Amino acid sequence: MHRAMHMRRLSAAVTLPRWRYARFPAVSLSRTALLLPARPSPLLQLRYHRRNAHVNLGLTSRTFVSIVLPDASSKLQVDTPAPETSILSSDQRESVVTMLKARCNALRNDNAHYAAAPEALAAWRQDIEGIQKQLLPLEQFELRVEVLRAYESGVAIASKQRQFGLAAALVDQMRELGYSPTAKTHQYLVRNVALETLAVSQHTAREDLRELLKETPGDTWEREMLTMINREELPVQYKTDGEFALFHQRLIAGLEATLDAYERAIGSQEATEATQATGGKKKQERSTLPYNEALRVCADNGVAFPRMLKLLVTRQMTPDVETYEALLLGARWNEIPATISQLLHTDIVNQLSSSSSINSSEHVRLIWVNAMKAVMNSSNERFGSISASVSKTDVDQLRKVFLFVDKQLSSAFPKFQFATAEHHAEVYEMRIKAAAACGLMSPIKKALDEYVALAPLTGDGGKPALSKAPFLSALELFSWSPMEILLITHGDALARGEARDVSNSPRVAELRRTLMRMRRRMEKAQKAEDLVDTSTNTEHVKAAKEGEREPQQQVAGTDRNAALDAKRTRGLTRRLETARVLKANQLLIKEHVERADKMANHVLSKLLDAGYDIESDLEVSNKLMEQYKTCAVRYERRLTQGHKNVAPLILERVFKLVQTVSAHVKSGDLDVQDPETREKLRQFFEYAVSTAVRFWRREETEALVRKQQRVLGSKTLDPLEYDLLIFQRVTNADVSGAHALLQEMHNAGMTPSQAAIHRIAIALLYQLDKLPEGMEQLVNEEGGAAVPTPTEEGGEAGTGGELEGEVEEEEHEDAAAKAAADVALDSELTAVLNLSDRDTIEKELGLGGTLKFDDDDHSDADNAALQNPDTPQTVEDLTSFLQDWYNLHGVRPMGKTAVPVLARLIETKNFPEFRRLLQILEAMDGGLTPAAEVWLEKRLDQIGGFTLDDFRLK
Repeated sequence: MHRAMHMRRLSAAVTLPRWRYARFPAVSLSRTALLLPARPSPLLQLRYHRRNAHVNLGLTSRTFVSIVLPDASSKLQVDTPAPETSILSSDQRESVVTMLKARCNALRNDNAHYAAAPEALAAWRQDIEGIQKQLLPLEQFELRVEVLRAYESGVAIASKQRQFGLAAALVDQMRELGYSPTAKTHQYLVRNVALETLAVSQHTAREDLRELLKETPGDTWEREMLTMINREELPVQYKTDGEFALFHQRLIAGLEATLDAYERAIGSQEATEATQATGGKKKQERSTLPYNEALRVCADNGVAFPRMLKLLVTRQMTPDVETYEALLLGARWNEIPATISQLLHTDIVNQLSSSSSINSSEHVRLIWVNAMKAVMNSSNERFGSISASVSKTDVDQLRKVFLFVDKQLSSAFPKFQFATAEHHAEVYEMRIKAAAACGLMSPIKKALDEYVALAPLTGDGGKPALSKAPFLSALELFSWSPMEILLITHGDALARGEARDVSNSPRVAELRRTLMRMRRRMEKAQKAEDLVDTSTNTEHVKAAKEGEREPQQQVAGTDRNAALDAKRTRGLTRRLETARVLKANQLLIKEHVERADKMANHVLSKLLDAGYDIESDLEVSNKLMEQYKTCAVRYERRLTQGHKNVAPLILERVFKLVQTVSAHVKSGDLDVQDPETREKLRQFFEYAVSTAVRFWRREETEALVRKQQRVLGSKTLDPLEYDLLIFQRVTNADVSGAHALLQEMHNAGMTPSQAAIHRIAIALLYQLDKLPEGMEQLVNEEGGAAVPTPTEEGGEAGTGGELEGEVEEEEHEDAAAKAAADVALDSELTAVLNLSDRDTIEKELGLGGTLKFDDDDHSDADNAALQNPDTPQTVEDLTSFLQDWYNLHGVRPMGKTAVPVLARLIETKNFPEFRRLLQILEAMDGGLTPAAEVWLEKRLDQIGGFTLDDFRLK
C-alpha cells in the first residue's frame, strides 16, 4: 500500500545558472568564489571542450556556480567554432551580460522589477533582437554563449516558480530567434513534466473517477469508491492502485513526449547547422542530461524499476555515472545489488577513485546515498505501514541486501577521501540510517568508528571535522525494537518460560501453588473414594434391588464434583502455561528495550567523545523522544495486546527524559525565552504527548500536557497538540471534551485542522447511533482513522486470547456446577489472572510511581472544565457544525467527513436535511469533492433514479 514513500519533495529548488550571481550579496559571492576552482573565460572553456572531447564526460566540471551535479554533457551547444581572438571589447560584453542579468532578475516574482509573463517575453524578444540587429555576425556569435546561458537561467527561474507556461514560451522564443536550447534547458523541461503533473488538483478529476469505476465490478463499486474518498486528500502515492497507475501513465507519456522533442531538436539524424556550414558530416552528440533527469523523475515518483530500464533501453542510452545514480534511487530489494554489481563492472569506479576533484567526490557521495536510500525505501515500503505484517524472512532478506551493498561499495571505494566534510558526514549518516532501518547493530558501530577515523581534519589544531548528524542517526536503531518484538515466536516464549525468573514471578508462582492445592485435593478425594469403593458398590447393588434412589444420587453428585474438579484442573493447567508464556513475553519485550537502551548509551558516549555536550543538548533529547514516538506509532495497530507491556516501558523513558530536560530548564541551562530553544522544547513535548496518545494512555497524556505548560509558562498549546488531544478524547468517546478543545482553539485564535473536524463529526455519528452501513472504512482504514478503538487481537506470540477464552468458557458453565465450586478458589483465580490490571503489570516491570511527576498538581476540576453544553446532539446540529467551522475559519470538511453524514440522511430518508447539507457543501469552495460527488451520483441513482439536480436549488 505504501508505494513510493521514498518520493522526494518535488518542490526542491531548481538549480540556477550563474545569472543568479547578480542577486547575491558581495559577502556571499566571495564565500562562493573560495569554494570554486578558477574558471577560464567562456571562449577558452569552449576551446578546452573541443580539444578534450574524448575525456569522460562524467568527470568534467561545469562552469555555473549553482549546478549541483557538474557534468560536461551539459555544456552549451554551440553551432559554429569560436574565433581565436575576441572582436568585442570588455565593456561591450559586460553591457550585454548586465542587460541579460536584468532580464533574468525581472522574471523573479520576489524582485522589485518583476514583470508578468507577457511583458517579460516581449522585453526578452526586444533585447535579443536588438543584439542581432546592432552587432555583426561574428560579434553575435561571441555573445551566443551568454544568450544561451541567459535563456537557460530564465527557464530555471520560471520552473522554480512553477510558471510552466512561461518556461515553455521562453524555449519557443529562443528557437524562433535562432538559438538551440541547451541540454540543461531540456533537463528543466523534463523535470517540469513531473512538477506540472503533480501541480494539478490533489483530487482526482470526476471524469477519471468515472472511468476508473467502469473497470470495477458492479457489486464492489461502493467499496472502491469509499476507498478513493478515504484517500482523496492524501498525496498521489497513497491513493488507490487505479489512481496511482493513471498518474504514472500520464507522467511517462509526458516524459516520452519531452524526450522526443529533445531528439527532434538536436537533429539526431542530421548534421548540425554548424557542421553544414563548414561542410562537415558529423552528427551532433546527444547529452545524457535529459535522459538521466527522466530516470530521476521516475525514481522520485515511484515508477517501477523495470519501466525505468525500458526507458533506458528504448532510447539507446549509454549509461554514465548519473544514470546509475538514478537507477539506484529507483531500485528496490534485489534490484539494488543487481544495479551495484552492474556499476562495479564498468570503468566508472576506477575513474572516480583516481580523481580527487569535488566532482568525483560528489558522484561517490550520490552513489552511496542513493544506494542507502534504496535500502531504506525498501524497508519503508514493506514495513512502514502501521498495519503491515512483519515477516522474519523479509527482515533477513533486507539485511542481506544491506550487507551486500555496504560491503561492495566499501570495497569499491576503500577509505575514499571525500572533498568536503559535508560529503563525508552525509555518506556515513545514510549508511547508519540504512543499517538502523534493517535493525543491524554491529554495522552501525562499525560505521561510527570509521566515520571518526576517516574524518577530514580541520585547520583548528588538526582536529577531525565531525558532524552530529551521523551519531543522531544511529539513535534510530531504538525504534527498530518494536520490529524485533513483533518477531518473537511462540517457541521463543515457551523456551524463555522455562527460566527461573519466569517460574518465580508472582503470577506464575501463585498459579502453580493453586494448581498444586487443587491436585492434592483431588488426590485425597480419589484415595477416599478408592477406600470405600468396594462397600459403596455393594450398597449400590442392594439399593438398586430395594428401589432406593438416595445412594445413587449421592454417587452421581460425587461423580459430578470429581468431573468438575478435573475440568478445573485442566483449565488451571492451561492457564499456568499461558501465564508462563505471557510472563516470558513480558521479559523478552523488556530485554529488547533494554538492549536498545544499551545501543543508545553507546551512541551517546561516542557523541561525548566527539566533543559534544549531550547533557543539555535538545537536539539529542528530541531525537530520542522522536524514537519513542516512532515505537508507539509502529505498535498502534500491530500489537495492541502488547501495549500492556510495551507502553509502560517506553513511557518510563519518556517521563525520565522529560524530567531531565525540565531540570535543565529549571536550572537555567536552557533559556525558554530564546526563540530557537523554545521551538525545540515545543517539538520535544509534542513528541512526548504523541507517544502517550498512541499508546492510549490518557492519564499520562494529560500529565505531560500539564508539564509542558509549566515548563513553557503558557497554558496555550500548539494546533498539532490540540489535534492529538482531540484524537484522544474522541477515542475515549468523550465527544463533549473534544468539542470543548475545539472551542478552546477558536478562543485562542487558532484554526482547527480538517482531521479534527472529521474526528469529531464521525464521533458524533457514533454517538447518535452508528455509522451507515459500509462507512466503517472511512474510519478504520490507514491514513483516515477517526475513532480507532484498540482491540485485543492475538496477543504476544499468539497467546493473548487463550486465557480470555478460558475465562469466557468458565463463565458459561452450568449454574449448578458453579454453585458446587469452591468460592474461595474462584476468588483467588480472579485476582491472580486479572491481566488487564495495569498497576499489577507496572509493578511487575518495576515501574511503580515512575509514570507521574512530583510537581503535578492535577485535580478533577481540570477534567470537569472540559465540558461543552453546545456539543451537537442531532444530525441537523452536525450539519450546522460543519457549516459553522467553515464560516469561522474556512475549514472545509473532507469528502470522508461529508459522505457518512450524507449517507445517514439518505438512509433515514431525511431529504430536507440532505438538500440543506448538499447546498451548504456546494456553497463552500471545494466543499463537495469530486469523489464525494461521484459517490452521490451512484448512490442516488441506486435508490430511485435520482440525480443531484433533483436536490439543488431551482
